[in-house]
Amino acid sequence: MVDRDELLHRAAALVPALRERAAQTEELRHIPQETVDNFHASGILKASQPARFGGYEIDSPIVLDIAAELGRGCGSSSWCYSIWASHNWLAGMFPEKAQQEYWADSADVLSSTSFNPTRAKVVEIHGGYKLSGHWDFSSGCDAAAWAMLGGMTSDGLRWFLIPRSDYTIEDTWFVSGLRGTGSKDIVIEETFVPEH
Repeated sequence: MVDRDELLHRAAALVPALRERAAQTEELRHIPQETVDNFHASGILKASQPARFGGYEIDSPIVLDIAAELGRGCGSSSWCYSIWASHNWLAGMFPEKAQQEYWADSADVLSSTSFNPTRAKVVEIHGGYKLSGHWDFSSGCDAAAWAMLGGMTSDGLRWFLIPRSDYTIEDTWFVSGLRGTGSKDIVIEETFVPEH
């Protein structure tokens, strides 16, 4: 059985490779596919993912402990790991139908995020929402198949799960530190998001 200690051991084993790729990661301005593959192969992305969708369902603080370990090798890779792994925990809080859609193609799905709703437009319609807008700083978006985006509804702030086919990535991430996080912008012209 995979437990907290085993996952921390697996994370520690990745540190030398992350350290070796750290400069490349910053130069690329996104996480190299090899690093994403290492995260998947080690199972660390499933730390807090629901067991019914192939995860280990360990309490969410394990994600921060793993990220701290990975940070000894590469800060950008650690940051994106924490986003992807915590989102697999967050996705488990969505309604069951949304979870089924999120994990329909693979237990290894990744999502990026931007919860800042200031440039989002949400229109409530029958059966769901029309969503459009521009969201900043979506770390790890290049490797993600989904985005969790924030928008204001009549009930307050709501999170929306959006598949990659419904948004574009705008390359705005030209910074001096943590360049490898690829924290680019997400843009949606208009998409329908079902109520679930």
